[in-house]
Amino acid sequence: MADSDELQRRQFLKATGGLAAAGALAGCTDGGEETPPGELGTDTDTDTEATGDDTPAGGDDQTTLRLINESANTLDPIATVLTTEAVKVSQMFDGLVGKPHGTADVTNAIAESVDVSDDGTVYTFSLRENVVAHNGDEVTADAVVYSWERLAGSSNSTSDYVLLGDLGVEHETDDEGNYVPGSLAVEAVDDYTVEVTLSSPYYAGIDIMADSSFVIVPEGIVGDIDGYDGQMAYDEFTSEPVGTGPFEFENWSPDNEASVVAFDDYYGEEPSIDRIHWQVIADPNAQFNYAMNRNVDAFPIPNAQYDPEKVSVEETDDIGRQIGTYGPLQNDETVDYLRIAGLSTSFMLFNTNNVIEPARKAVAYVMNHEELAADAYKGRQTPGYHMTPRSLWPGGPEAAEEHARENYPYGYNESDIESARALMEDAGYSQDDPYEFEIINTPGSTNSQIAGNLRDQLSAAHIDLTINTAEFSTLLDREFAGNRDSGLGSWGMAWADPMNVLALLYPPNTRTTNNEGVDAPPLVGLNWVETDASQRAREAWQTMQNNKRDTEEDRQARADAIRKLEEANWEDCALINYGYPANERFSYDWVDMPLFGQLGALGKYSDVEIDTEAQPN
Repeated sequence: MADSDELQRRQFLKATGGLAAAGALAGCTDGGEETPPGELGTDTDTDTEATGDDTPAGGDDQTTLRLINESANTLDPIATVLTTEAVKVSQMFDGLVGKPHGTADVTNAIAESVDVSDDGTVYTFSLRENVVAHNGDEVTADAVVYSWERLAGSSNSTSDYVLLGDLGVEHETDDEGNYVPGSLAVEAVDDYTVEVTLSSPYYAGIDIMADSSFVIVPEGIVGDIDGYDGQMAYDEFTSEPVGTGPFEFENWSPDNEASVVAFDDYYGEEPSIDRIHWQVIADPNAQFNYAMNRNVDAFPIPNAQYDPEKVSVEETDDIGRQIGTYGPLQNDETVDYLRIAGLSTSFMLFNTNNVIEPARKAVAYVMNHEELAADAYKGRQTPGYHMTPRSLWPGGPEAAEEHARENYPYGYNESDIESARALMEDAGYSQDDPYEFEIINTPGSTNSQIAGNLRDQLSAAHIDLTINTAEFSTLLDREFAGNRDSGLGSWGMAWADPMNVLALLYPPNTRTTNNEGVDAPPLVGLNWVETDASQRAREAWQTMQNNKRDTEEDRQARADAIRKLEEANWEDCALINYGYPANERFSYDWVDMPLFGQLGALGKYSDVEIDTEAQPN
C-alpha cells in the first residue's frame, strides 16, 4: 500500500471504524435485531432497567416529551460517535445550517444566508445577529471559527476527517500528514460573516455542513485547542454542555436518564414543549414493556413483538413516508405509525483471507434477499443487492432494481442451492469433506434466524457453517484483528452521498491489524486487496473522489464508478448486501411529533405538541 493510502486510511478510520468499539456508532452496526437504521448497538439482554419512578423529574407543571434511549459516553458534539449521543446533541446545539426533521432538505439555522462562489469552493455565511449561547455569550463569527477548529484540531474530535477529508476544507499538514493547528480555511470576515474555502468543489458540501459534528459552541468554552484556556474544564463540558440550540442541558446520568429544558433566549421559534426526558434502557424487551406501561410517548417495537398485520397505512406522501396506525398493542392501545426507507444498508461481511472465494459465492447463491426481508425482518426491510441505498442509486430505485435483476450473478429473488453445491464441488469439497467457516454475530433472534437458515442451506452445498455470538465490543476486536470469518452488519449514512457507504468497499479501508505494517483498525475487516476486482474497486473510488462537482460530467463519472465498484464487489463477494432497513416510529396519540425523513429521528423536537390531559402522569 502506498504511503498516501495508509495516511488517508488512518485519517478516515479515526472518524469511523476505529471508534466502533465504543459501542453504537452512527455508521457501522452489528446487524442486531432491534437496532434502528443509523444506530449501533446490540439486541442482547442487559442488567439495565428503568427506574421505579415512572414520572421524570421536572415538575407536574412542565410539558415533557418522554422517550427511551440507550447509554451514551459524551455530550461533546465533536466527540460523539453514538446515535444515542447525537440525538441529545441535536436538541442542545445548532449549526450554521441543519436538517431539523431528518429530511434531505437543508435549512438555515445560525446562518441567515449562505452564498456559494461560481466555482463551488467558497461558502460565505451571513450569521444572524443577537444569537446567544446557553451561557449568555453572543455567537459571532469567531465562535464559528473556534467550533470548526475544535472539529479539525482537538484531540477530542472523532470527526476531523469529515471536515478535512470528506468536505475537504483547505488546510495545511505536517510531514506526517497531520493537520497543522490554525491552518483551517475558515475565516471570520467580520463579526457576522464567515468564509469557508474548500480545496475542490463538492456537490454535497452544504449537506455535510448540516451534520451534527459541525454545530457551534461558545467561543473558548474549553481549552482543547491552541490559544484558549477554556471557560470550563473539558470533563465538565462533555457531561454538562453549553450549547446554542432550542433546549439547554438539565441532567444526565449515563446509565439511567437524561433531560433537557427549553432555552428561554433561543433565537428561533420558541419550543412548544418545556422539556425532553430520556429513560435509559438497553434491552429491547425491557424498552417495550416500559412503553406498554405508557411511561413514554414514542418508542421502538422489537421484531419479537412486531406484527406486520397490525400496520394500517392511511397515506403515503410525496417523499415516500407511510403514515398510519399500528395496533392494537398488548395494552390495547392503537398508536400512530410512521415509516420511510432510510439511508442504511444491511450486509454479510467476509474476511477474504479466512473464507475462500467459492464459499463466499456459495453464500450469495443460497441467500434469498426477498425471503430475508419478509421473514427474518417481517417486512421492515426492503430487499437489496447493492451497498448503495436504492434512493441514491444512479437513476433511482427503479434503475437499481433493473441493474440488479439483469446483472446480479447469483440469482435474483431466488435461492440457488444447486449452483452453490456445484461451485463447492468444483473447489474439491463434498458431503464427506465439507468446507468449514464461522459466522459470529451479537446475540438476538433475527441474527440467529438468518444464521440458522444459512447454515441449513449451506449444508446442502458441502459447507459446515459454525454459528457463534459475542458482545459487540468483543466481536469488533476480533474483526479488526482478522479473527472474524464472517458476520452480519449494517451501515447508516449521515448525508446523502453514496461515497459515505461505499467507503466500506475501498480496499485500503479493509485491511486488518494482523497484516504487516497495519496499525489502525479497518473500517470493516474484509482484507479485500490484491485481486483484480479489488483493484477496479479502488480505481472506481478514486474516480468518485476526483469528480465531486455538481455538473453533468461529474455526475455521470460518479454514476459509472458506482456501478463499477458494486460489480467489482459482486465478483469477489467481500460484502453481500441483502437489504435496506426502514426508519419507523410508534407514538401514542396524545403526542403530535413532526414527520422525519430518510435520516430518521435525528431531528429536533422543538415543535412537538402534547395533549397533557391525555398523557399519563
